[in-house]
Amino acid sequence: MSRDTDERSAFPAAQAGPLIDLVRRSRTGDTRAMDRLYERFKTGVFGLACRYTRNPVAAEDLIQEIFLKVFTRLNTLDKDEAFVSWLYRIAVNACLSHVRSNRRLLQKEVPLGDVAGTVHNRLKGRPEDMLENSLEEAMQKLPPKLKSVFILHEIQGFKHDEVAQILDCSVGTSKSQLFKARMRIRSYLKKKRLL
Repeated sequence: MSRDTDERSAFPAAQAGPLIDLVRRSRTGDTRAMDRLYERFKTGVFGLACRYTRNPVAAEDLIQEIFLKVFTRLNTLDKDEAFVSWLYRIAVNACLSHVRSNRRLLQKEVPLGDVAGTVHNRLKGRPEDMLENSLEEAMQKLPPKLKSVFILHEIQGFKHDEVAQILDCSVGTSKSQLFKARMRIRSYLKKKRLL
């Protein structure tokens, strides 16, 4: 589930040149360069959006919105080397904004599985499926800041210095919030008797 190594914000020497070149060419309006940046990062951004929205259709809409913002604001990027963290900061902010604006609607939704499934069918599920579903539920219950750090570090594979850069916080804050997120998830799973 982690990102490809070529997406690192701390660019490996072999990857820095081509990515920076794509960013610079995109800034001048080169649509081929924009397409290549989109293709390179769309999967990671889509995964992030899916984790926030729990809805692939909404995530698809969000990645369009995110990349539109990226390409229209590319001139505001101070350092081309910071493109990846800048992109993910835009993505996280767009996801959080989407969740906040749709909170009332999301609270009213009832998952189809809760309506169509029976207790008997749920109990017949594989233990690893039950754990995965409960882990997803626990993650969704996290406060936004803890959830952002957890998703970026544990799911997207960013290091703490990268998470700090994306979320505009200190490395210590990233580590502390990840610890708190893990404790809350652990507590939730214990209550469900899955740990």
